[in-house]
Amino acid sequence: MVERGRGNLPAEFTSMIGRAAEVAEGLRALTRTRLLTVTGPGGVGKSRVGVRIARHARRRFPGGIWYAELSAVTGEPALTARVAAAIGRPQARTAEGIAAALRERRALVVLDTCEHLAGPVARLVAVMLRRAPEVKIVVTGRQPLDLAGQRLLYVRPLAEADAVTLFAERAAAVDPDFSLSVGTRAAVAEICRRLDGLPLAIELAAACLRSLTAPELRERLRDRWPLLAAGTTSALPRQRDLRAMVEWSHALCGAEQRVLWAALSVVDGGFERQTAEAIGVEAGLPRVRVGAVLGDLVASSVVLREPMPGGAGYRLLQPYRQVGLELLEARARTRLTARYGAATATPVPRPDGGRETGDVVLSPRELQVAELITEGLTNLEIAGRLVISKRTVDAHVRNILAKGHLTSRTHVAAWMVSHD
Repeated sequence: MVERGRGNLPAEFTSMIGRAAEVAEGLRALTRTRLLTVTGPGGVGKSRVGVRIARHARRRFPGGIWYAELSAVTGEPALTARVAAAIGRPQARTAEGIAAALRERRALVVLDTCEHLAGPVARLVAVMLRRAPEVKIVVTGRQPLDLAGQRLLYVRPLAEADAVTLFAERAAAVDPDFSLSVGTRAAVAEICRRLDGLPLAIELAAACLRSLTAPELRERLRDRWPLLAAGTTSALPRQRDLRAMVEWSHALCGAEQRVLWAALSVVDGGFERQTAEAIGVEAGLPRVRVGAVLGDLVASSVVLREPMPGGAGYRLLQPYRQVGLELLEARARTRLTARYGAATATPVPRPDGGRETGDVVLSPRELQVAELITEGLTNLEIAGRLVISKRTVDAHVRNILAKGHLTSRTHVAAWMVSHD
């Protein structure tokens, strides 16, 4: 199902929770760049964020918003064929033909799930940007493209409060009697922590409440792989169970990356670069290569780079760590765990993503101004769009900030997105 209007953006059937700030940041970025890459680990919700950014930006693109989902595409000819079909020009079977079809349009193209086609997608995007000067592109994938000029939007796991809200909403969809009570809230919070705030994992877990209670699910998550599988065939294959999601990333890694991934999985928590280098050497990698391989794992969103006491640190999300442990040879696992396991693990602080906006009643004109702020327009540009003076726009912005107890235009954009 696609939305009516110009383009083929897919409809959304469930709410998006905890991503207002990322969507607002993406909308601002699209005012400054022609190529926005939404990246992050598998299951974090990159596709949803990319589609929501495109939906909120639709007024900027009278030439339409054109969406191509690429997870099942293999090879450059299939890629160009899929994108050509998505923009309504199936006869345009080359990058140059696609660019020619878009040359006169102020359009937005969304290329979703590109990590397995990084080279072909980069070549296609380069041609489109060079030959269709009014076109902008949003790419989603687990790693950035190798192109100059792109802006990156990194999507991280949900903060605990948002993760719990997501679980509760999805659980209520399969069990109408479910609610967050004193008895269930602690179990749900623990489930979300065990799943590291990954939205896909949380949604799969919530679906288990068809047959389990939240406390039962918490206990059974010790064996999370057979448990966390979707009960619907509407999901993409890589999204139907947690193992498929992680194995998709593993298949895209080179041999050295797989060795380091498995070796690092002995650390349950955060670790410093020096620890990663020592583990990599003990796992058999040349010392001069470990830093580059670690960088590759960070770039492909397998290893997360996060703040730690004393400086930058790293960690593996739990689903990635579990696969790594399974793939690690038993003797090496015992040796590495004894030396680098619990003794080096360091808790990584998680950001507090909570926001309090309250109920805000805006006048019709204030609502128009707030929507244009969300699109990334300046006050002067809003004045031109609404055919009013900039002084009037300034006054409306002050009223919006005061009514919402907000402190910046960024907060206005985030509030509007979260209440869409």
